[in-house]
Amino acid sequence: MKKFLISILITVSFGLAACQDTFLQMPDTTGTVDLDEVYGSAKNARSALMTCYREALIHGLPGGWGVGHGTLGAISGEISRGYSWHGTYTISQSGLDVNGTDGSDAGADHFGNNWAYIRHCFTVRENIDRVPDMSAEEKGWIKAEATALVAYRYMGMFYRYGGMPIVRSSFSNPADPGVSAGRASLQETLDYILELCQAAYDALPEGDWAAADAGRMTRGAVLAIEARTLLFAARPLFNSATPYLSGGHDNLVCFGTRSEERWQKAVDANEAVLRWAAENGYALIDTGGAGTGNPNPHAFDDYATATSTPANREVLLAYKCDETNHWNWPGSAIFYYNNYSPVWTNNRWDTDVSGVLTNFLELYYKADGTELSWAAVGEPAPRPAEEWLQNIEQIEPRAKADNIFMGFDAFNNAGHSSWSANNWGRQTSNAGKKTAFPAAIETGKGCAAPTKFYYKAGTRVWFEFPLFRLAETYLNLAEAYNELGNASKALENLNRVHNRAGLPAIRQTDQAALRQIIRRERAIELYRENHRYYDVKHWKDERIGDGILGGDMRELQFKIREDHSGSFNLASGIESWWDAVTYTAYWNPRMFLEPIPQSEINKGTLAQNPGY
Repeated sequence: MKKFLISILITVSFGLAACQDTFLQMPDTTGTVDLDEVYGSAKNARSALMTCYREALIHGLPGGWGVGHGTLGAISGEISRGYSWHGTYTISQSGLDVNGTDGSDAGADHFGNNWAYIRHCFTVRENIDRVPDMSAEEKGWIKAEATALVAYRYMGMFYRYGGMPIVRSSFSNPADPGVSAGRASLQETLDYILELCQAAYDALPEGDWAAADAGRMTRGAVLAIEARTLLFAARPLFNSATPYLSGGHDNLVCFGTRSEERWQKAVDANEAVLRWAAENGYALIDTGGAGTGNPNPHAFDDYATATSTPANREVLLAYKCDETNHWNWPGSAIFYYNNYSPVWTNNRWDTDVSGVLTNFLELYYKADGTELSWAAVGEPAPRPAEEWLQNIEQIEPRAKADNIFMGFDAFNNAGHSSWSANNWGRQTSNAGKKTAFPAAIETGKGCAAPTKFYYKAGTRVWFEFPLFRLAETYLNLAEAYNELGNASKALENLNRVHNRAGLPAIRQTDQAALRQIIRRERAIELYRENHRYYDVKHWKDERIGDGILGGDMRELQFKIREDHSGSFNLASGIESWWDAVTYTAYWNPRMFLEPIPQSEINKGTLAQNPGY
């Protein structure tokens, strides 16, 4: 099965998703799906499963969320909001809306796709036994994979919306009892996800797949779904006696009690992921041999490999869509919004104002683990160029692996002309020759363009987005152990990631201080991996509206010397730099969870989340 997930017979498998309403409506399959043809051969049935992978796992990625333009990072305080026609811009201006943004769906999700894709998975599970030329063993595996994909989609809905309707079948029969009426409680939804995970785990192969089938659901990936779900269940937003806002449907958005047992369940689930990984040849990539508690001398290469190299053994599950056609939308959407380099040719200007914010830049450590000094709003004068250049020389390896900074070539593709500052073909920062201090010269480009996921990619435009990476598992454990008051175990897990990044061990044991350190580590390590937007909400971070998701967003500005000729990206052209507020992002507490589309609420079946 060469290039898993590439040969997908989407039109043969399911043509019904685009022409039906979303929840609680039986899909009209007349003239669109021939189940006898799809399940008349193993080849076609496997293609139907591959379609389910591609649909279910795209949750939250470009081409698979309700905002038609941009990435989640643009509303997560990582990068700027994008152009005015981007849904991320609209959200940053006015928040999440029940009637949708960017002409798509409500909030930052595509509510309707969840149900269409879940039904597709159940259709595979319900019909796979009809295939005449497939072994019973393989049929059992495919049922388990489809079940795991449903669990993955429910996991995403759980931390986006709270309690959700329980769907147990494709609902292809009007008399089918396989769907609940209205939204289930938060606890019922959690229980259903765990039920799906257990069913999938029990029926999947015990070990890893053969090389030809690499990338398919494993027991380890199912354990990771369970582990992330239980972490969100333990966090303050849900693990509370009272909801974040009163709305009359409290059991949809909180458990009604606060329990430390939820943190212990998160610990147990994440430890299970690590045990499975160790038994099956997966591990945090750390080749430096420095020993426990010591900085990894191979930090740059190890981190960059873990986040960029296809099929590396730190990633338990990835979105494997190796699309090489720049113009094949939406298949290429993930690369459209993540490959900023001139290697990408399809309207690369659409990412031109999605540069790194100062709000995020300040999270990075100096390579020796101390703090760097950055320009701040309100300083009496610009800072000299030498100070900026020195900061980037001294910044930690993860920052260099993930960004092309003003004045520097991309560190992650060193020596490749397309990844050089001079040949980038557009500015890597807000820069100009006019004197504007203390105001902004321009906005949107920040101080760098993201390069994450493209270590040693050269001219390759695609990458495999990491959905579950073991670095996340260690940080999950650090967070959960700290909340249980076990600083020793929290530090043990935190430092596995921190040391791998080339940084000296953290030794802080105060719970509140350690909590902030763990959150910072998570932000840096999982940058652009679609975690921060949901993490800060479920932490109920006290700074959420003050420079993370909402509040003043800042971008560095670079004054170019008047006598400079050539690219503004070159270090030789920088005269000075300063920080400036470029926009103020909207925040409202109702945004802790996503809204249900008003079109669904109007049907009278589903309850809306508080505040919308």
